[in-house]
This record gives sequence, C-alpha cells and structure tokens, in this order.
Amino acid sequence: MRARQKFCLDLDWNLLKIFHGIVEANGVTSAANALWRKQSTISLALQRLERHLGKKLCRRGPAGFELTDEGRILYECVSEVYAKLDRIPDSLDNVSQELRGRLRLRTISNFVSAKFDKLLVAYSARCPYVELQIEVATWETISLAVLRNEVDVGIAPVHAKYPELHYEFLTREVHLVYCGKRHHLFGVSLDTVESLSDEPLILTGADEPDSLTYYRLRHGLGKRIAATTPNLEEAKRLAVLGLGICLLPERMAAADVRKGTLWPLTSKTLGTGCDIYAISNRHAPKRLVTDIFMEEVSRKANRAVAEKTTACEDLLFADETEMRDVVAKTN
Repeated sequence: MRARQKFCLDLDWNLLKIFHGIVEANGVTSAANALWRKQSTISLALQRLERHLGKKLCRRGPAGFELTDEGRILYECVSEVYAKLDRIPDSLDNVSQELRGRLRLRTISNFVSAKFDKLLVAYSARCPYVELQIEVATWETISLAVLRNEVDVGIAPVHAKYPELHYEFLTREVHLVYCGKRHHLFGVSLDTVESLSDEPLILTGADEPDSLTYYRLRHGLGKRIAATTPNLEEAKRLAVLGLGICLLPERMAAADVRKGTLWPLTSKTLGTGCDIYAISNRHAPKRLVTDIFMEEVSRKANRAVAEKTTACEDLLFADETEMRDVVAKTN
C-alpha cells in the first residue's frame, strides 16, 4: 500500500497528460503540434514517464508509432481518468440535486413574506432531497442559537451584530397600529401616533423587537396594558376581539383588514419597521446545505437591487426623453 501511495505522490501527472496527447495524435511529432510544445520536450516527457514506470510504452520506427501492451493498458487507464475529469463540471453543477441532509431553520413567529416564500421554494427546487426543519422562537434568542450552532440559519431582526455571524438582508417588515371592529376607533385614521397613548395596548412582550419598543416609548404607547402575550397570532386575536390596540406586521394583518375584522389606525408614514436578516455562523463546521441557502438569499437580494436600479434608470431615461420633447415643442 505504501509503495502505491509513493507511486501516486511521486508521479508527475502532467506526464500522463502528455502521454495521452501522444497517443491521441498518433505520434510525438503530431503531439508536439497539437500541444504547442517542442518535439524535444514531448520526447523527454515520454522518456521520463517510461523511467518512472520502468516500462516501455511505445515503439517508434519506420513502421510508424505503435503502443506496447503496457502502453495500451496505461492509455486505457488515463482515458478513464480523462472521462471522469470531463464529468466534473456537470457533477459540480448538479451537486445540490443529489445533496441530502437537513437544514435547521429558526424563525420569528408569523413571519409573512413573499420573498421568504420564494426563497424556500427556490431552495427546495435546488436541493430536493434536503429536509427543512423549521422552528419558531422569539427574535432575541435566534442569533444566540445560530452562534451556539443549535441551528444552521436564523431568520430574525437584529439589534446588535456579532462578528462571528454572517448577515444577509432578507426584507423589511413594516408594523402599524391596529384595532378590531368592536373598538371605538375602528374606521378612524389618525394623524399622530401620540393620540393613541391613552388607549389600552396589547403587548407582544418578549417577541417585540427593539425597534418597536423604541417606537412605543417615543410615542407614549402602552401607558395602559390590556394584555400581554409573546405570540403574535394570539395578540392579533385579542386585537380582533377589541380588547385593545396592537402593533402588528402589515403583511400579517392584511387578510384581516380585507375581511374587515382589523383596521389600521396609522398610515405607513406613521408606521415603523424592522429589517429581517438571514443569519448564519461564519465559524460553524462547513455544511453545503447552509452555504446554498445563504447563496440563494444573496442571489435574490442582488437581483432585487439590480431590478430597482434598472427601474430607476428607466424612470430617469423617461424623464430625460419627456424633457427633450418639451424643449423641442417649445422651440
């Protein structure tokens, strides 16, 4: 076994490439032209390979170029290697299709995002044999779970970024103040958030991101607490029942607004929001299932930036064209 290992380590693999070229070209002279090398260089390479193997690989003479039995065996072996090397690009391109395992995701509760949905569909199509394991947790525990390698990827807002973690922006979640149909302010649109400071508030407790906490305190919301629950779905249910006002993600509340069971008391200009990130651990043991997921997040983020840039350029071009037309008409 050691002798074989030494053979592989000592062998100059470039000599096999040249030998393959000689056989394919049916001679040293033709191989020199095909490989763009000097004939003397090709001859010396063949001699070195024969010395290393201790075998005569070919005969050259008036009858032309001919392989020995050993040469034919070596050529068949090298051809098999070439065939395998030729399949490497396709194998690398299709590696995700054959990838198996489990991707552990931990996300905030009731996260409604078309971008996230499309991301999961794209990942599943790219890695059809990878099992998605999705757990829900409060936002502040998710980064720590990624840091401790309890999960592969976290989906959450971020208060402070850890240097050990990698963050890919996913989407922005907008929050508005809502009330239910039984609430006395249902159907009213307010000009200021401060006018709600005396209204009983349904508090989401530990699941409330810092940005929402600062927003509440800045506008004086929560002087009176109607109820507290860490579950957003439960908070929404209490708001629908009319127990108090509640800060909810706009996308999560959209269906209830359409049904007429919830009403947004504030407009988007008075709302607040938090950026949602896909979070992975830079120093975790390398896992392809994680790398591909984060790659998909980055790809979609870059595509969104490119689309926005193109839209802005189109608008600018349209404005310039319109202005030229106005100037032309004026002249």
